[in-house]
Amino acid sequence: MFERFGSRWALLVLLTLHGQGVLRFSQLAKAVPGGVSERMLAVTVRDLEQAGLVAREVYPEVPPRVEYRLTPKGESLVPLLRQLLDWAEKNA
Repeated sequence: MFERFGSRWALLVLLTLHGQGVLRFSQLAKAVPGGVSERMLAVTVRDLEQAGLVAREVYPEVPPRVEYRLTPKGESLVPLLRQLLDWAEKNA
């Protein structure tokens, strides 16, 4: 389980979704700091979705609209991630 949110991009995606709420893929790609590639973002959100931390909703439109949001499980992880980041900054 730890490997799912242990990557740099996973942490940034989780924190971005927490801060900005529901985002479409292109919005998420622009909002994640550091310039994540579309391929890496797709892999990351797929892993987070499989872990139950991110929900993906597809709307039957043309072109398809896909939105991402944190699940309650993902929301519950954010305070712990912030504590870990605070600790890392203090002890860097």
